[in-house]
Amino acid sequence: VENGVIAAALEKIPKSVRTGVPTLPELQSLFDEVHSVGRQAAHVPTGRSGLEGQIAGMIFAKMTVTPSPDSAPPVGDDGNMADYTLASARRHVQLGNLEEAVRELDKLKGQTAFTMGDWKKTAMDRIAVEKALKVIKMECALMNKNMAG
Repeated sequence: VENGVIAAALEKIPKSVRTGVPTLPELQSLFDEVHSVGRQAAHVPTGRSGLEGQIAGMIFAKMTVTPSPDSAPPVGDDGNMADYTLASARRHVQLGNLEEAVRELDKLKGQTAFTMGDWKKTAMDRIAVEKALKVIKMECALMNKNMAG
């Protein structure tokens, strides 16, 4: 039986996930790993992307406390703003809300955005698969109901 809705849902699944997509717990674990690197990137001084800047970012990230996602970020401090954005994204990831986490990561710029890019793409693939599965499950339920009569 050919079903246009199911075929359309399957078309929405990115080609990159044909070999599989990480589970939510895997994405949560991966985020914890890239979060610390993202914080380091956020603390690299502006205009200092070389080795000395990277070392400074590592030191500043280690010396500062990860901000609470509930606290308000300081105005005008891009490094701290990125740190607060990462903290908010982390909270969403821990709660299993990947779409909100990706929305937060979309706010990042420069090296911090680049650092978080692979995780974000993987999360977006997971979101696309979940949405497609939701549509397929709903269509199957409707087909079963129609067949039952």
